Amino acid sequence: MGTMREMVSERVERLSTTHARSKEGRYGYLVRPLTLVLGWTVLIVGIVTIPLPGQGWLTTFLGVGILSLEHRWARNLLARGVHLYDRFFAWYHRQSMVVRLSLISGLILVIWVIFAGIVWTAWQAGALEFLDPYAAEIGLSR
Repeated sequence: MGTMREMVSERVERLSTTHARSKEGRYGYLVRPLTLVLGWTVLIVGIVTIPLPGQGWLTTFLGVGILSLEHRWARNLLARGVHLYDRFFAWYHRQSMVVRLSLISGLILVIWVIFAGIVWTAWQAGALEFLDPYAAEIGLSR
């Protein structure tokens, strides 16, 4: 598998060609708004899927890549983001197993704390009433 930069640039390059051709077509005026909607949708899906197994980072970078077809800030963010991602993983792979496992454990802990905070906030707001019996068992109340 290549670097994130290679994977993203290959896909964005293919999209760029299609994007440019589409702008010249009969409905070219629709290309910009549809590109922005697609880009933001893919970006949001990518961000949501980062902590899950799979291609969350790749999806996130592709979302920014799609936005980069229309926005300069997205082009700059994409270049900087994939550079930092590749640099981090080059550093990560040079670390000992203890450091790697510590980083993974810390990340899992952060994800669980965020998840617990979201569930607690939703429960406090009344959105998760089915948790009331369990909360009462451990002494929690709204």
